Amino acid sequence: MKLPPKNAAAVALFATVLARPGLATEATTAEPGAKPKLMIVPPSTLGEPKPAQERRVLKAAQDQLSASGVFDLVSDRDKVPDKVDPKKNAPKPSLSSKRIDAADAVRQEGINLQTEAKHADALDKLRNAVALYEKAYLELVNYSNLADAYMRAGVCAHYAGQGAGEATHWFELGIAIEPTLVIDRRKQDKALLELFDGLHARMQATAKYAIEVEVPAGANVEVFVDGVRLTAAPYRAQNLIPGTHYAQIRGEGLLPWGTVVRLGKKDGKVTAKIAEVKKEEKKVEAPLTIDALADCARVGAFTMPLCKAPAAKLGKQTGAGFLWFGLLRFDRFNRLSVVPFVMDLASGGTVQLKAVEVAPDFGDLNRKMTEHEAEVSAAVAQFPRARALSKTPAAFSGK
Repeated sequence: MKLPPKNAAAVALFATVLARPGLATEATTAEPGAKPKLMIVPPSTLGEPKPAQERRVLKAAQDQLSASGVFDLVSDRDKVPDKVDPKKNAPKPSLSSKRIDAADAVRQEGINLQTEAKHADALDKLRNAVALYEKAYLELVNYSNLADAYMRAGVCAHYAGQGAGEATHWFELGIAIEPTLVIDRRKQDKALLELFDGLHARMQATAKYAIEVEVPAGANVEVFVDGVRLTAAPYRAQNLIPGTHYAQIRGEGLLPWGTVVRLGKKDGKVTAKIAEVKKEEKKVEAPLTIDALADCARVGAFTMPLCKAPAAKLGKQTGAGFLWFGLLRFDRFNRLSVVPFVMDLASGGTVQLKAVEVAPDFGDLNRKMTEHEAEVSAAVAQFPRARALSKTPAAFSGK
């Protein structure tokens, strides 16, 4: 931005921020009947300022606009309270947790169909539930639900005429991760009960093996095998039936880790991998101060985007709806006038108001500022119909 030379006419700036009742901005919505908000900041000047005059103008603005009862005074240190959105701040569910929720729902559908003796349809649902549980094993906590789905799939496979091999497959998977697995024996045919009981007895009688989960020293984690927590290092799950098993580790601030262990005729050993969850660093932006608009106000660049952007941001921060800029001008006889401008922060449009002529001794300053308050209120009421400036106002040319 090109600024006027240092030898330009002496000017002083004071700015106030206004928001009329009922005006909604992106940052805040005024309550019905609320007073317009007003922000008054110390003057910003160019040239050879007269501090005493600046202080008098600033104090007059503060006294008259606050005493009028029309405005509520705020400052650029005020901040609109953050709106808490529980949905927005809640952690997003992982893909595994979504799959587990879906598996629970599909398993229940299978149970309902099984109750209605629709075994073929129930088997399809239970297969889908099993597939979802197995894909989400990293975060699966209740392995009893997976074992139950295996068991019910075996029962439905038997009654759907899928053959003993299909039923045996599902029962083996369930018994491996939950050796105490049982089926509801009510109203079951003899062939099914014999199939399950015989398989259960053989699997219980077979040689048992162990899975050891090796964890890096000092790692603060919980270790699980088939959903059962291992309480102390070395983390070793004993007396496991050969078959498919699931090892997991969990810890605060850590990514879930796990692996599928196909346990055969010897012990298994896996090494856990520890990885921390990457925390998203939230960018904290420093709040703006009125100084961000000092150059804009000093040269009258209200129509430029580099002035509209910080003005809008300041409005969001404080809840303001309008900016009032006052250019203090001295003529060749050292008479003071204030050329005011009002910016609508919703649209970025700015209008120029009637100049306020001030007596050399400042004796009428308070009265003139009180009268000017009506001018500002009228200008605010005209937005968005007011015709905005399209270029830098002539008042800033020094003429």
